[in-house]
Amino acid sequence: MSSVYVPVIWEKCLQRLELKLPEAEFHTWLRPIEARYTDEVLYLYTPNRYALEYIRKNLLDEITDTAHSVISRPVEVRIETRPTAGPAKGMERKPVMQWGGTGNTKLPFGFGRLNPLFTFDNHVPGNSNKVGRVITEQVGEAPGSREYNPLFIYGKVGVGKTHLMQAAGHRMLQLNPNANIGYVQATNFVNHIVTLFKKKDEETIQSFKLAYHSLDALLIDDVHMFAGASASQQEFLNTFNALLEGQKQIIVTSDVFFKEISNVESRLKSRLGQGVTIRIRPPEFETRIAILEKKAELKRIELPRQVAYFIAERVKSSVRELEGALHQLITYHRFMGHPITVDLAKKVLSDLLEYNSKPVDIAYIQKTVANYYNIRIEDMLSSSRKAEYTLPRQIAMMLSRQLTEQSLPKIGEQFGGRNHATILHAGTRVEQLMKSSPKIANEVDVLRNMLSP
Repeated sequence: MSSVYVPVIWEKCLQRLELKLPEAEFHTWLRPIEARYTDEVLYLYTPNRYALEYIRKNLLDEITDTAHSVISRPVEVRIETRPTAGPAKGMERKPVMQWGGTGNTKLPFGFGRLNPLFTFDNHVPGNSNKVGRVITEQVGEAPGSREYNPLFIYGKVGVGKTHLMQAAGHRMLQLNPNANIGYVQATNFVNHIVTLFKKKDEETIQSFKLAYHSLDALLIDDVHMFAGASASQQEFLNTFNALLEGQKQIIVTSDVFFKEISNVESRLKSRLGQGVTIRIRPPEFETRIAILEKKAELKRIELPRQVAYFIAERVKSSVRELEGALHQLITYHRFMGHPITVDLAKKVLSDLLEYNSKPVDIAYIQKTVANYYNIRIEDMLSSSRKAEYTLPRQIAMMLSRQLTEQSLPKIGEQFGGRNHATILHAGTRVEQLMKSSPKIANEVDVLRNMLSP
């Protein structure tokens, strides 16, 4: 009997097995299999020996019975590891489950789907993100390159980090539709680790590990959310090491620079920093206009240039906020039937525009700096000369000078009655430290961006 390709027999087996087996077990162990059928023998080729042993021990009888019912006669099932030289003649490879794909199948182990809109075609490049755009395109076209692996992307909330990361994933799938791309949010990773370790189900834990260790690329969002989750950090390190050793691509996003992630093991910080780090900044005025026009085009709405200018001048902090303002305006336009004008934008976005026009005050700067350094405001404003309080105090004083219009005496008053000379000295001292310490320079830069409207 000549070979019969996968879609004829193995695909039918998969359709039936998917109804019988737990979702995670099915996707982890059976989806990656390559198969061929010849001379009444169904050959199954697993990606590694670990998978072979698991299937032989736990799933072989179920597979054999299913194959028998599909073919309507006795069949022998033989399991082997996948040939290193590629599929044998007559063997068709079943595409590996694309965890980050956009299909309708529910995905296990916290994996999410790539947003179909987060592509390079839909991305608007500008000075704030042009380096990130170039590098993520290169990563998408040549994943696993030592030069860009891992790739760490950081910046304020809503500036487009996830878009660039997922665009790289889409590019990988364009060039290799069988690529096994895993996209996951750090919080989902942590939640699954907690659940798995509570249940102490060794088989499910091993399935989890195999699902991650078998990826061609791992895209993980908001890695700063690993803070304090020691078990998750360790498992992520294991995954990290396995993928790097296999020259598989890792792309990570964070709201803060990797050295500034609190309550994370130094080993993990070191790993995150061993590749390339990209910072994405809030979009500048011209880019904000281009983003608004691009989003309007995708929604098939004609956005007058003067309206785009009006919104771009007033919504500055993030791409996400720009999109939200535009969505709000378009929704009102569609439901109420009013033409899109500057007057309509003023009316619909009044609350947002009022909020964005509020100046940063000293109390907010003090709270932000204290929270960043994990100290109490009372200690920062006290007369203590401990370094853990002195530096945050001086940074807060300097930022109060730079970001508010308050006079030196007024600033000194809100810092425990200090005089204007102390405020001036604080600024000089911090500027000196920034020149001699990249760490402090980055801390101040992060805080300034957190506070800037």
